Amino acid sequence: MAKIRRNLSLNWIRNLTSRGAGEFRRRKRVGNSGVFRIVLILSVGLIAFLSWFVVDRNESYRIGSPSPRTYLAQSSARFVDKSATSEMRNQAADQIVNVRVRNDRMTQVVRERILELKESGGLSFAPPRVVDLLGEVSMDVRERILATVIEVAEKNYDKSVSWTEQTGIIWDSLRPIDIPQSEKNIAFQLLDTLLAPTVTEDPEMTGRLREEVSQKIPSVVREIRLGGVVVREGQTVTPAIAEVLRNQGYPDAALPWKQLIFVVLVTFAWSHWLTWLAERNENPLTNKELTYIAVILVIDWITQRWLATWDIDSLSLLALSGWLFMTVPATFAFHVTLGGGLIGYLLAFPSMTSVITVGFIVCGVASGASILCIRDASSRIMIWRNIFSLGLCLTFTSMFVRWGLDLALSWEMLGVYLGMSALWSSLVVAVLPLWESVFDIISPLRLLEMSHPSEPLLKRLQLEAPGTYHHTITVATMAEAVADKLGMNGLLVRTGAYYHDIGKLKRPHYFVENQSFGDNIHDRLAPQDSARMILAHVSDGLKLADEYKLPQGIKDFIAEHHGKTCLSYFYNKAVAADKEAGGDGQRIDRNDYCYPGPIPQHRETGLLMLADSIEAALKGLKSPLVGKPELGKMVSNVIDSKIIADQFINVDLTMRDVSAIKTAFAEVLVSMYHTREVKPIAAVESERPEARGVETGESQEVADSAAGNGDHARIAEVTAAVEGTDSSTASEEGDPSQGEGDGSASETVPGFRSDL
Repeated sequence: MAKIRRNLSLNWIRNLTSRGAGEFRRRKRVGNSGVFRIVLILSVGLIAFLSWFVVDRNESYRIGSPSPRTYLAQSSARFVDKSATSEMRNQAADQIVNVRVRNDRMTQVVRERILELKESGGLSFAPPRVVDLLGEVSMDVRERILATVIEVAEKNYDKSVSWTEQTGIIWDSLRPIDIPQSEKNIAFQLLDTLLAPTVTEDPEMTGRLREEVSQKIPSVVREIRLGGVVVREGQTVTPAIAEVLRNQGYPDAALPWKQLIFVVLVTFAWSHWLTWLAERNENPLTNKELTYIAVILVIDWITQRWLATWDIDSLSLLALSGWLFMTVPATFAFHVTLGGGLIGYLLAFPSMTSVITVGFIVCGVASGASILCIRDASSRIMIWRNIFSLGLCLTFTSMFVRWGLDLALSWEMLGVYLGMSALWSSLVVAVLPLWESVFDIISPLRLLEMSHPSEPLLKRLQLEAPGTYHHTITVATMAEAVADKLGMNGLLVRTGAYYHDIGKLKRPHYFVENQSFGDNIHDRLAPQDSARMILAHVSDGLKLADEYKLPQGIKDFIAEHHGKTCLSYFYNKAVAADKEAGGDGQRIDRNDYCYPGPIPQHRETGLLMLADSIEAALKGLKSPLVGKPELGKMVSNVIDSKIIADQFINVDLTMRDVSAIKTAFAEVLVSMYHTREVKPIAAVESERPEARGVETGESQEVADSAAGNGDHARIAEVTAAVEGTDSSTASEEGDPSQGEGDGSASETVPGFRSDL
């Protein structure tokens, strides 16, 4: 025991130095992560492009073309009708014809002519022929004509822009005057020379005035109610309607380059994060598991995009979360569900910001709720019920968020959600066996089926190796109880324990638990032959696992439950025989007496190794332990011996983890192997008044011994069982599973079972 304690510190140093090598091995197991990332990125880009090429390009609207279908508003909105606003403002601007500006110089000239005519009757502006005409008429007619000219001139001297316009103004003014037409003709000729265009048009000022008038017209604001028609099928899509459709999230027929680049970049970043998590995971994912994840992600994305063509939120996230949380570690499944679901919404509704917002919230709820909803599964109906419950949760979340954001809500949508929840729940249960078969993954349902006593291998174990079957049941019960206490996968540990010794089916009589009393085949075999037969049960178990198509996760328990421990009893026996034959024992290769490994790579397989060794140590004791201190001491010795033997250098365990494992095993053993304190008959008799005396002290000593108080001899026995040594045989120290299946060990080493 002192040696065990001294070596513990050295072992932790070795663990620290080997951590780098373990990290390298973990990364090597995920060597296909680059391919995994490329597959996801290419799949996203291809789905986005093909959905546009096959669907959107042919079925989406184009400006200036008839609408291919009736588009309904996804949310209530107020928008400015730019077309109607522009039309109204143009009409207001058209009311401004031209801005006219008076020519002050010409106006002054005309006014001087009028003043001259009015004061002195001067006709310097008139042509000679008109002056001659005035000279031929009487004085009354002359005065009447000049009065008419002055009257018309004073009214219209500043109104004309052109000579043509001036002519019209003069005639319009002369027409109502009551004078003969001949006089009107003379008056016209005088006015035509007296007046001149005195107003000019200013285009710049006209433009400014039109702009001011148009800007005073308010914008035309229209409101679309939720579910209202934006454009009907066959109606021409104007630029204004196209803008409304884009705002509502409906893509047009043009290739959406921005959305395509965005979703590819998001997938690129997310896939790197995902593979980093896979490599850093305590149990790194295999290439098959990464392929499985990629396949169900692509299926989810295609399904979401396909159903989105009918404006249906498919809730295919239910299938993604259901399959993932039942087959891969929960923390990793959380990240895959969250990121994969978000990318699915980006692919399905690339332009609908409101729907994507709903999708983001739904994905977050699905990832978190799946940890609670999809964990316990003891039957197919329970799996269906759990996933359907998750579907109800997502339905409520989606409807609530849509209500809060004033998005489309209807009884039809509620029916679609409920139908999709039932459909995906059924598909998860139906397709799960296919994923298990194709990708060699393990789900709780598969573990439950494999752990049932009616399974062929377990039935064979019951009939052909009943002792081994009883041993596996005991180890499984102990390991599962400890796994549950430590928050590990207890169902996986239990199932792995059921199958870890199936290799003994090939030669069951070579193992002591299956031997009849007094008949030990190892008494008739050479030690090297005995060791070869016992060691072979690991390779034989792996062959049977392949034959019965057991998943790799169960094969790991078969291969790793002994690690690289050695059968020291047979090795020492062979060395002794060689020395008796005159040799020095050096020609006996110790590697021929050791298991091929590998050493445990997972916490679960390491836990099984400890449970197997502890159970063997208990069976190897001459008499059962009593009291928690003795059990705790035995457990501590077994675990320390495995750590010193470097069996856990590939399993991430801290000092706190080791302490928790020791405590958990001790508590489980107390409940499994508790004894009843029965007083000896002498003690009972001594309680009678007539029997009291020296027997009372003797009874107390027996009771103390049964309780394990101060029983140093029992502690020494436990230590010997763990270290594998006693007075007659020098076995390898620190390996409680040494000599497994060696029937002669039970005779040569008193009180030890063959698999110690």
